Amino acid sequence: MRMQSYLKETPQRMKEMIAYASEIFSEVVREDFERILITGSGTSYHAGLQMREMIKHFTRIPVDVFFPFEINSNTFFGNPKRTLCIGISQTGTSLSTYKAMEMAKDAGCIVASMAGKENTLIDELVDFSLTVHCGEENVEPKTKGYYCTKLNLALFSLYLSRERGLLTEPQFLEEIARIEECIEKFDTIYADSKTWIKDNKTMFTETGNMWFIGTRDIYGDILECAIKVVESIRIPAIGYEFEEFLHGIYNAIDEDSTVIIFDTGLEKRIHALVSVLAKWTDAIYIIGKNVPKSPKNMVIDFIEHPFYKTFECILPIQLMCAEIPPLKGINPEVSKDPLFNKKMEIRKVY
Repeated sequence: MRMQSYLKETPQRMKEMIAYASEIFSEVVREDFERILITGSGTSYHAGLQMREMIKHFTRIPVDVFFPFEINSNTFFGNPKRTLCIGISQTGTSLSTYKAMEMAKDAGCIVASMAGKENTLIDELVDFSLTVHCGEENVEPKTKGYYCTKLNLALFSLYLSRERGLLTEPQFLEEIARIEECIEKFDTIYADSKTWIKDNKTMFTETGNMWFIGTRDIYGDILECAIKVVESIRIPAIGYEFEEFLHGIYNAIDEDSTVIIFDTGLEKRIHALVSVLAKWTDAIYIIGKNVPKSPKNMVIDFIEHPFYKTFECILPIQLMCAEIPPLKGINPEVSKDPLFNKKMEIRKVY
């Protein structure tokens, strides 16, 4: 299956992106902007949302992440000429993202694109093309592209911070080394994920809905888990930040629910929550570094970096979305309606 092949090549693509990054970001980091606005749909939006805190931390610049439909004339407050708008689209053909970027351009913003290849639709508008060099990914659910887009945003923030004197060269290199440490663990996590999925494939195949719960540091990843399940396994799925889940959401859990909880070490009440939810469902799984020994749980040896665990934690779910659908007679690599994007005018068709 191509989804598994794309996932397997992810670490090599990420290493190549680190090598190319200096060339990609050499010009944009010299621009004088004081606000960053990121826009994209679905997986692209989640990538921006997931990396927002890292970008703010290193660059000390306000960062907003919007769906394209949220952008209008009121979005560009202050001095739009000092705003960098980054439009993200893996295919580079999203018409809604293009229109949002067009509004940013008309307002006077500096505009950049992050597409999975060069010379795409969204590149037509831009001052800077910050291509995500992840290689082709000709399946509907994007996995490799999600990792690589997040990496592109991470590298952009580090290069910008170094350019502005917020990171010394040794500090910059240390951050790159920590990212590379995560990349080196990818293959091990992939193999462990395959075992975990095999051990639990019956429940994952038969479940009627999935719930993903995680802490604020991986909120974008939690949302991405849900959309991947919807796209590939094609059952209802939803993701919540841990604290928000506690505020009434738990009432919807029943015997048909599968709950997957990510333990990143930030939340001490996870096992208390498991005890409560166990009254209504047996299908509760925990992914984390220090989790109870059980076939339902999966251990990932997080490096526990506040920003880079995002390159480790959701690989089990992405692989699940490749391996479980065929057991249900579903080909996750092809849309339910292959002409849907054309019918609904979602992307430009060449």
